[in-house]
Amino acid sequence: MIKRIKNGLILTTLIFLTFATTTTTKIDTAAREGHTLYPETKAMLETHKKEVEAEKLKAEEELQKRHEVQKQANKYIAQTTLDNLAEKNAGPKMSLVGTYQLTAYVATGNCCASGVYPTVGRTVACNSLPLGTRIYIEGYGEYVVEDTGGMGGGVIDVFVGSYGEAISFGRRSANVYIIED
Repeated sequence: MIKRIKNGLILTTLIFLTFATTTTTKIDTAAREGHTLYPETKAMLETHKKEVEAEKLKAEEELQKRHEVQKQANKYIAQTTLDNLAEKNAGPKMSLVGTYQLTAYVATGNCCASGVYPTVGRTVACNSLPLGTRIYIEGYGEYVVEDTGGMGGGVIDVFVGSYGEAISFGRRSANVYIIED
């Protein structure tokens, strides 16, 4: 009888082990393959995924539109600013009179032909341009014809501060422009 109990116990243990091994294998296979969804759940997730993708696409398009509007606004602001700066910095209108010979002279202690005393960096003498004419001498700057002299046409005498400056200035030529108001 003990033999029978032993055999029965062994048989029961073998049956239990066989059952346990079969169940574990099924669980492991399910874990490896992933959890299967109910068809309704899978369809709902796919629909939601499509909705999210559509919203994302719509948001990207809206962002692109806003970006384009801002880009156009920035272009307009930049162009307006550049136009305003160009208008402010364009300076006065000038017209070329011609190429003049330049010489230099110093003060004699007398007033200029226009009645003012000469000023370095402002006064020039010229017989071919009317007194009071504002001119631009290329490479030298703006001056006002405030004096006349014994020079011929096509010569401008630039007032300088000393005899040494007048000598070193010598004789030069430059384009001269009339500054129009």
